[in-house]
Amino acid sequence: MTYKVPKADALSEAIREVLKDQTTVISQNRFAQLVNQYLKRIDAEFTASEERIRRVTLLNNLAKVEIETREADERSKKSRCPVCGSKTERIQNETIFGGTVTLGYKCRSCGYWTGLRRRIPTRYIFYTEGMRPPRESLDQKLSELM
Repeated sequence: MTYKVPKADALSEAIREVLKDQTTVISQNRFAQLVNQYLKRIDAEFTASEERIRRVTLLNNLAKVEIETREADERSKKSRCPVCGSKTERIQNETIFGGTVTLGYKCRSCGYWTGLRRRIPTRYIFYTEGMRPPRESLDQKLSELM
């Protein structure tokens, strides 16, 4: 089966259209399904990965993204952001002796942060500006999906 990778502007347009219909999507997988369905209407061979859709959404500020995480046993280190791929910066604090200590790392692009123990993203909630529903309704939608 062949496929085509849509250009970023076509993908952005598909994301905008999906967010017009659904102001909140509580799963990256579901968001990718909706975007790919819209892309298939443009060209039957268009498809985009979940990661690319997430990154285009974040880098073009097409939606707000809430990131739910879990803590891993390993220590975090300065590296690329697992959400958007940007460089992370150290969160530092000054000690009473005049030195500095690293408390964690933060991404300036998307807002992801991690403490001394690495935080691993587990769920992404995409929503349009000002349309974030209360936590109870998100839990209800999630239980309906399962």
